[in-house]
Amino acid sequence: MTIFFRLLIIALLTAITSDAFAQSAIAVPETDRTTQLNVVQSVLDAKLMERKALRDKILVAEPDDVTDLEVLLKETNVEIAELRESFEQIAVGSVDLGIFSTETEEFNWRTEMTEVMMPIIRNLQSLTEKPRKIEALRSQIAQNNEQLQAANQAVLAIEESIRLANNEPTKLALNGLQTSWKEQAQEIQRSTDVAKVKLNNLQKSNGSFFESFKSGLMGFITGRGLTILLAIAAALAVWYAAKLVTKLLLTKSRGEAVKTYRTRQRLVQYGFNLLTALTMAIAVVVVFYIRGDVLLLGVALLLAGGAILGLRHTITRFISEARLLLNLGSIREDERVVYNGLPFKVTQLNMYSILKNPELTGIVRLPLESMMSMISRPAGNEVWFPASKGDYIMMPDGKLLEVIALTTELVQLQNLVGTKTSVPAADFYNMTFDNITRGEKFAITSTFGVGYSHQSISNDNIPDALQQSVAAALAKTDFAEHVISVAVELKEAGASSLDYWVCVTMSSDAVRSYFKINRIVQQTCVATCTKENWDIPFPQLTIHNQ
Repeated sequence: MTIFFRLLIIALLTAITSDAFAQSAIAVPETDRTTQLNVVQSVLDAKLMERKALRDKILVAEPDDVTDLEVLLKETNVEIAELRESFEQIAVGSVDLGIFSTETEEFNWRTEMTEVMMPIIRNLQSLTEKPRKIEALRSQIAQNNEQLQAANQAVLAIEESIRLANNEPTKLALNGLQTSWKEQAQEIQRSTDVAKVKLNNLQKSNGSFFESFKSGLMGFITGRGLTILLAIAAALAVWYAAKLVTKLLLTKSRGEAVKTYRTRQRLVQYGFNLLTALTMAIAVVVVFYIRGDVLLLGVALLLAGGAILGLRHTITRFISEARLLLNLGSIREDERVVYNGLPFKVTQLNMYSILKNPELTGIVRLPLESMMSMISRPAGNEVWFPASKGDYIMMPDGKLLEVIALTTELVQLQNLVGTKTSVPAADFYNMTFDNITRGEKFAITSTFGVGYSHQSISNDNIPDALQQSVAAALAKTDFAEHVISVAVELKEAGASSLDYWVCVTMSSDAVRSYFKINRIVQQTCVATCTKENWDIPFPQLTIHNQ
């Protein structure tokens, strides 16, 4: 496909510049045209006389000599035809006579298939036709000079042989051979003179580059440039008309389901885009056809052929992508899909589809081909991420962290003293932790031990006293309004103490006081034991003093 587009660009440039270069051969007056015509005509007359002499010789020649004479006659006829062509070319000046030559060829299907592309090739050839002709004439003149030098040397060598010959038949044969070489030298000289005349004529027809460019530019504007402008206008007219019709067809019906409407909208949209592109291409080709510009018509057909070849290799992929665009594939809009280990909502399916997680900052933009291998499912009321910005989470190691930022790449966390840390979003999604903020309330549990000497009041007085003391202590704090309940129960008879379970239930708004609440519970229990003269076992006291 790369080679195809390069050829297409060359063809388009040729279509634009060929008019300018076609005007480059501006005829200029030649003062010596008559002299040139006289030279060619004299050579032509000599060749005509030579042909007449050959014909006379053939009539009286021996049968063995007729074949050689006929070969010379054919060569002479070819030279006469070339001289007449040269004479005519000099007479008409810079007019290209090649455009009047026609050849009849047998039918060849390959030739017929490439006939449409021939204008492009001809225009490409025309850009370098004149330099190629000049170079060919220069090469011919150089070759003729070498041949003339060799012929003159041969004549001199034969003259030396004649001078030294002492046999009359040998001298006669050498004289005939000398005559033949002299005629060949004269023929080469005549051919060189004609080539010089042609070269001089071509070099004088260059004209002014500015005038050539100006003339070519005006020719392009009034000719092929106007054709291109009309083709663009026709394509734009079709596009605007299709756009208007599309808007009318996409008017949403009342009460129609959004999903049904969206599918119908895409079906109409992409169907009309395809139909519009096809109609625009037809309009352009019709303009080229009506204007009779075979070159631009060939370029258009070349472009259409390249598009068809491209579709032939990618039609399967296009069908799959069309199903996705119509929201009929394995991944659909408003459904849940996992990408790079994170759940996302498919918010838009297009040439560049958009995935978004409602809890994360930023979006993921993917090309349509990357969506081919994905499978989505309805999301329902599922949670999109285990934490939101501003949530407090309790890690398995007992750290309380605040979520301060979430993106599709990183989650930034901060502890209660302001230290920040970042975790890859996919790793954070797979972590195990408690999200304290997500619930309406949370509970803080603590264990406190009292000595066995107070066993008689362990089920009634002690739990009640601890519960009242803890509740009173919490009521004096700045988060008292968030206290929901306080419960104290005998948990178990431990190895050295009677252990009590203290549970404080708070609303989630007091999460920042999580550790402070636990400290207040322990401090209040100790103060209550001191006030009531309750014994605190040594191991328990040692633990709380660490």
